[in-house]
Amino acid sequence: MWKGIDVSDNQGVIDWAKVKAAGVQFAILRSVRGSGKADYQFAANLTGCRAQGIPVSVYKYTYATSQLAAMKEARQVVALLQSHGLKNTMVWWDVEDRKTLQPLGKTLLAACIKAAQTVIEAAGYRFGIYTGLYVYNEKWFDFNQFAAVPLWVARYPISTERTLEYTPADRYKPSVGRAIWGWQYSSNGRIAGINGAVDLDICYQDPAEAQEPQTDPGTFWLCSIADVGTREVAQAVAAAYPGCLVHRVSVLDAGGIVIWVASVADVWMQAQAEEVRRQFAAIGVAGLVHKVQVVE
Repeated sequence: MWKGIDVSDNQGVIDWAKVKAAGVQFAILRSVRGSGKADYQFAANLTGCRAQGIPVSVYKYTYATSQLAAMKEARQVVALLQSHGLKNTMVWWDVEDRKTLQPLGKTLLAACIKAAQTVIEAAGYRFGIYTGLYVYNEKWFDFNQFAAVPLWVARYPISTERTLEYTPADRYKPSVGRAIWGWQYSSNGRIAGINGAVDLDICYQDPAEAQEPQTDPGTFWLCSIADVGTREVAQAVAAAYPGCLVHRVSVLDAGGIVIWVASVADVWMQAQAEEVRRQFAAIGVAGLVHKVQVVE
């Protein structure tokens, strides 16, 4: 378990040396504002985190009410990350605006999230969903459509001021029927180097490992629900699962055998693929975890 913060220009100028000394182990930075412009402190916050060796991911609070709007927002995030030389960065799609998003209904909201995911991942970045527990409980969209997507969930068990030394009891951890990447457990944190309140987070996967770029281009882990000999069979299986991808791959953990797969998770770490396999097993779908290199 790792402790961290998420910040924006609402926190003003941050002294990242003090933040690191206070025990912060990762930071999630707001990328693009609602206007489409970069967060006013993004460059400074990124520079500070890099100087202190603090692992970084970013978030985008979405207002998109159509797939085209979601793609536009995602392209703005991609352009910002590319301009700063960031690679393999996790982008958290912040789905929480009740006034704008809830009225869209389950189908359209899920389609908007998928549209953003497509743009983010096509550019070589990773995609996760940030949301409040209330969004899950109120079923704004079908979370099962995003079984392979990491979740960062907000639930605040107490409203009083807290520091990183405070760890909320496990009984307050958000329950969403699956493992979560992270828990935003306070919006009223106090950290040296930051004036005023800041969000506090727990991460359940090493954020330093998660941000490391691939050492072998084209190599990744996946959870396959079909290891087959032809593209046609893989495509037939994939058609039944939204977001399922078809690849012809060399299976590196099986002597390099070349097969077609229907993948429900293309991820960077074995643990992520194993978690997806577990989730699908819970609904009666058998999956296999492989380390692969794409052939075509």
